[in-house]
Amino acid sequence: MRLHQVLTGRHILDQLIDLRRTQWLGRDELEDLQNRKLIQLVEYAYQNVPYYHSLFDQVGFHPSDLKKDKTTFQRIPVLTKEIVRSNQDALQTTEIARQKRMIKVTTSGSTGHPLSFYEDSDFRDRFTAAVQLHLEWAGAELWHKHAYIWGAGFEVKAQQALRTRLIDWEWNRFITNAFLLSDQSLEDFARRVIRERPDVLMGFASSVHNFAHFVRQRPEFEISFKGIITSAEVLLPAVRNYIEETFHCKIFNRYSTRELDGIACECEAHDGLHVSLDCNYVEIIKDGKPAEPGEVGQIIVTNLDNRGMPFIRYQINDEGAWSKSGPCPCGRSSPKMGSVEGRIVDTFLAADGRKVWAGFAGAAYKCLVHPSIRQFQVVQESLDCLTVRIVRDGPVPQENMDQFACAIRRTFGDHVQVCWEFPEEIPVLPSGKHQYAISKLNSKP
Repeated sequence: MRLHQVLTGRHILDQLIDLRRTQWLGRDELEDLQNRKLIQLVEYAYQNVPYYHSLFDQVGFHPSDLKKDKTTFQRIPVLTKEIVRSNQDALQTTEIARQKRMIKVTTSGSTGHPLSFYEDSDFRDRFTAAVQLHLEWAGAELWHKHAYIWGAGFEVKAQQALRTRLIDWEWNRFITNAFLLSDQSLEDFARRVIRERPDVLMGFASSVHNFAHFVRQRPEFEISFKGIITSAEVLLPAVRNYIEETFHCKIFNRYSTRELDGIACECEAHDGLHVSLDCNYVEIIKDGKPAEPGEVGQIIVTNLDNRGMPFIRYQINDEGAWSKSGPCPCGRSSPKMGSVEGRIVDTFLAADGRKVWAGFAGAAYKCLVHPSIRQFQVVQESLDCLTVRIVRDGPVPQENMDQFACAIRRTFGDHVQVCWEFPEEIPVLPSGKHQYAISKLNSKP
């Protein structure tokens, strides 16, 4: 890794060493560090990024205001995906030296709307180091074997494929493609896991769930890990329990987006997700004001490391809440998110105007995490009809179906019709992810 830094000019190991240190800082020290980075970012954006220079002048905000009163930060309008798409050039730095260290990235597009943006090498180094730090929380020390079930592109040039193999070798990891999960690919992956015994498995929550279901159907595969990291999707409590029971270890749920780095992650106490204060400034807003602990609101994030194309007050279209619990027994002082409810597009609507989250059925979702059910999806067709799709691996108990239908009617009303479908498969999204819940009444990207 030292040689890698010399040859490439990257500083991943240096960033990891710094993150290992800052995770144990006291709350005041962490907030001071975050404030310094936030002020430096805003000053840089005003001086070097045309979009922000114009925007700050337009709304009457100057970076010096932030030094006097942190609440002035909320004068800055939120940054949306639509704004990013329509201001690609104006959102990039004019600093020539940094431009040379930038690459273009396109997100997976979970909602069917991929987003392109630019990131500089400082951000990439911090992003990579943060992933490794959270792997260490789950039990995989640097260079220890770990495995991924993750999305990968179909068309990869030979040169890129070679580079990917070298990177996987350098980090001592192996990956199976979440786009192409089949009985054969899962069996190959399971046999490699048994042979190479990785400390930690990391993957999309639904893909890890799929792998757990596969392993349960084959008694010859006895697999365990030190820990599992799930990310990129909402982790339903029933799915968490199923995975943990299958692999005899705890899940460390991680909240991240490709645009913003790792925003928050569970520690070994599993009591909320620690926010990475030295990487991101996180706001949770309800009715235009900061939300109280336990109050669900819009998650707004400012990444503190990517000056090449700053994301300042970025509206992710997720909602969540700050934790109401006290200091974490792990010893880390960073604040915790108690929940990440999920993407706004996943919320259901009730006839009386209520907004209902995808995990509305609570414990009733356990009915759909059953050995005979390989995969499931709930789709709100209208205010009066919900469709439940199940990919079967044997007969599904009628009792389970009845219990789930009752949970739907308790939530949405007795008038709601529940329709059952049993397809051979439920296609993944273009990102390689799976949505447990889809509302056709809520199409906002």
